[in-house]
Amino acid sequence: MRIVRVLALLLLAATLASCVTADPRLVSALKKTSVSQIRVETAPDITMGGFFDRTKPDPQLPAVVRTLQSTMARELTGLPGGPVKGRLIVTLHRVDVSSKAGRVIAGNDSYIQGTVRLEDAKTGQLIAEAQSIRGEDKGVRGDGEIGIVIAMAINAAQSQGEDALAQRLSNSFTRNVKTWLTQK
Repeated sequence: MRIVRVLALLLLAATLASCVTADPRLVSALKKTSVSQIRVETAPDITMGGFFDRTKPDPQLPAVVRTLQSTMARELTGLPGGPVKGRLIVTLHRVDVSSKAGRVIAGNDSYIQGTVRLEDAKTGQLIAEAQSIRGEDKGVRGDGEIGIVIAMAINAAQSQGEDALAQRLSNSFTRNVKTWLTQK
């Protein structure tokens, strides 16, 4: 009986520790701004995906940057809705975009990760910063002969279109930035 109580207390403590509330100063600063400009850039020391050489530029990087820029402009302009015009600067630090073959055959995952800064568009003063925002798209993996074939078919269908993977990564990243911008 005593062990049950201790376990219940540990579970309660873990649950309470996982409850994270936003800093009221950050929420206040974010609510005073409204995104009017968005810039997406890559860090000089960006880490790329790839099996052997992680510094070699990924041929899909320009499509990811272009797609992220347009998706963010469409989804985030005007948020959170305050009177101060803000500039959102996204600096990508890690980009791992699977090749079409890797995606279809192996179900490779893809992700982008970066820093997001919100600054006053007029003065350039930093308002808020998120150190590690991530957007990801997980490949489907199968188990067994039939499962592998089905997973390959799903991955192939999802890989249709020139920038399909870049768009899914962009949607995921933008959704996470939106959550950060509109926190309560």
